[in-house]
Amino acid sequence: MSKKTLVCIHVMPHEIEMFQSFMIRYRESLSYCQNYDVTIKATLNLNPKLIDWENSELKQDYFMDIFSSQFHFKGLKNINQIILDDSLWGTTQQKRESIKIDYFDQFIFVDTDIVTHPHQLSYQLQASEKLSGKYILSPSIPKWWDTSWDYLVNSNMKEMEFSSQEVLDSIPTQPISNLTIKQIPTIKFGCGMHTLYSKEFWQFVGIPESFGGYGPEDSYGMYASTIAIKKGYDIKQFVLDGIYITEDWINREATIKDKIKRHDLKTDFYKEASSKMQSELISFAQRI
Repeated sequence: MSKKTLVCIHVMPHEIEMFQSFMIRYRESLSYCQNYDVTIKATLNLNPKLIDWENSELKQDYFMDIFSSQFHFKGLKNINQIILDDSLWGTTQQKRESIKIDYFDQFIFVDTDIVTHPHQLSYQLQASEKLSGKYILSPSIPKWWDTSWDYLVNSNMKEMEFSSQEVLDSIPTQPISNLTIKQIPTIKFGCGMHTLYSKEFWQFVGIPESFGGYGPEDSYGMYASTIAIKKGYDIKQFVLDGIYITEDWINREATIKDKIKRHDLKTDFYKEASSKMQSELISFAQRI
């Protein structure tokens, strides 16, 4: 029997168009995963303290209708949520609550702006069947950012950088050959980059409550893993090479952005959570 996988997606109202595009692609991806046990947990966050609904042209029903319509398909397993009160404050909190669901063996965290090849999910799930313990399985990426990310860069893209448009256009037609799973000598991941994690990994590392709704859970996970490895714990990260993902920087800005009034608290949330990083890491080191 295949491992039980939960795919977690947090959706804010201004991300609803990205979410629509994501789900069009992902429904195709799921059609290639008939032999795997996959459930989606998408959370539409309509928290009235994050969105000023009274002064927004578009109201909650607009977003609820679009969100719900993405799942009117036979065989699409989901445990979705629509949040109408102030009980959820962001994607970090959604992840923290999701990893507590004991039914699942592994989790995939993915942001709405991630674009994948139709077979990315099936190949990642196939590769994960061979893994055990505290593991992370990342997709490969184009050559981005600084050299510390080179461990994740697709082998065919190491020698040159591509424009965002070139990468985005190439995703559905990229040639897939020589698929390999390679272990990397460090822990390096973006939390919502369609990264797959074993339940054992997140149960061990955890996502601190002090991070609240939105914070640096990926940085915390990387630092905590490094501490644990130095103490002799077995945590491994693998990269699925030969097929890559991208972030859609081009279509990220919502056409409806002027029709909703946001209370943009992300910067404040992130700053507050980041201020707790050192103490949480010290606590983690002492705990293990």
